[in-house]
Formats: sequence, C-alpha cells, structure tokens
Amino acid sequence: MRRLVALVAAAVALVGLTACGSSSKSNSSSGKTTTTGGASATKCTGPADAYVKTLGKTSDFKPVKADTLSVVTSLPGPGFWEGSDTDPTKLTSGYEYDIAKQMQQKLGLKNFSVRNVGFDAIVAGSVTNYDLALSQISITCERAKVVTFTMPYFQSYQGILMKKGGSVTTLEQAKKVRWAVQTATTAVDLLKKIGATNVHVYEQLSDAYTALDAGQVDAVLIDTAINLGEAARSHDKFVVVAQFNQPGGPDQYGAILPKGSPNIGAINALFKDLSDSGQLKALAKKDLTEDPGTIPVIHVS
Repeated sequence: MRRLVALVAAAVALVGLTACGSSSKSNSSSGKTTTTGGASATKCTGPADAYVKTLGKTSDFKPVKADTLSVVTSLPGPGFWEGSDTDPTKLTSGYEYDIAKQMQQKLGLKNFSVRNVGFDAIVAGSVTNYDLALSQISITCERAKVVTFTMPYFQSYQGILMKKGGSVTTLEQAKKVRWAVQTATTAVDLLKKIGATNVHVYEQLSDAYTALDAGQVDAVLIDTAINLGEAARSHDKFVVVAQFNQPGGPDQYGAILPKGSPNIGAINALFKDLSDSGQLKALAKKDLTEDPGTIPVIHVS
C-alpha cells in the first residue's frame, strides 16, 4: 500500500476554521456547551448554517455498539482511506481513517469498526446502526434536513482529473468535456451550473476512474483532494489539471451523525481538540497529497 505524504494547504486553512466553529472557549472536559446552530436553524443559506455548533463532554458519548466506535464510509477514498478500495477490514491509514482512530483512542474505546456503504445512502440519511460517517462529505443545507453535521474539519475545491496531456482552462472548454461524476455528489450540481451536457453518472467513484482509464470519458470531477489522491496512485497516468472556484468558496467537509444524535456535542469536542492540538494539521501532512494551491483555478460565477 502506498502512503501519500505532503502538505495540503486547504486542510491547514480549515484547521483555523474548525477552531473557530464555536463561540465557546470550553474544551471537551468542561461540560459547557455553545448554542446549537446549523441543522436546527430556521433558515439555512449555506454551510455555516447547516452544521451543529454544540460542544459537549466526550464522557457523554454513547456508542451504538458497546466499547466500539462504529464508522461508515464509501470506498474508495484515495488519501482518506488507504489499504483497500473495497474491504474495510483491510484499511490501514488515510486522513479520515486516522481521525477515526484518534477519536477511538480519545473516547477510550477498545474496538474500532468501519463499514463500506453507498455514498448516496449516507447523505440521504438511510444508513443505520453507526456512530459517525467520515466520507469526504460536503456540508449542505439540503443534506442537513435528514442528517446531523458536525463542525467542518477539511475543505476542498472541485478538481478536474484527466489523463496526462489533457487540459481544461476555461468554462467554455469545460462545457464540451465528457464528464464522469459520482451520484449524489456536489460535482453533479456544479456541472449543471456551468452548463455541461455530456455527463456520465456512476454510483461508485471507482467506476468513474475506470471509465476515464478506458477513454469512455475525458475527465472525472470530484473534490480536488480526492482526485489528487487518485493521481498519486496512478503512477503518472492521471493528473489534476485544474479546479473550480465557485461562489461561496470551497466545499467544507463535516462528519455525519444520525439525525438528532445526542453524540453531536461529544464528537464536536473531539474535532475541536484535534484542531486545537494541531493533530488535524499533522494528519493532513502525513496522509494527503500535493498542495492544491499550486493547481490552476477556473472561476465559476
């Protein structure tokens, strides 16, 4: 298994954001809480309104399975879940994997389990019997209607992955590309916004990458950090040629909990501890790929 090591500036930038995600200065052991924002707000206009800002005590965490942190994700997750693209029992590293392991240790739980489920099922709120989902999930108002989002822990633009030698530099060029996207992702909405008409939707991200390799599509659109991971795995076959900067800024990742979960305060406290201690930043350096800030940006109005 290949470990991806380098700095991701987007993750570093968001470390500050997660630390500021709450107006309270309390830590995970204080027992104080902030007011609940996000999913409980009467009007949601963007990611800042869509996640819950409550901070609680980690000692109040109640797992769905005794002495176990039960996590769900949708594989593959290049750079975020490494070791296997299909078998969660063979996962060994990755940004979100390491976050989950840190949480397990901080919660004092003996066991850790990962379940591989469909991404669309996760964001639709139809998955049950889990503690949290870590699957590069962008925080949106629509999703917050059926799931509970934690404070954000990462951010990423939408990156364009192509075979080496490919190029997209303008919106006009982007409209003519044969695109591959994963179902239920924000990439689908972005392509609609720019007016792309030749869009192939795949249930599994791995199928989109296979289609690109086979020449059935010209490009795969998903978060830049994910596509950078796939480019690193490809041994120079694929490259992220550009990324879209749309109004409202980059997508912000949050963990998902079942709607109304009483564990939201405890999980937010864990994220704040990981941010304040510099561990989120350190894990980004260890697990992820090149600096997204070096990739050309196409602005979407």
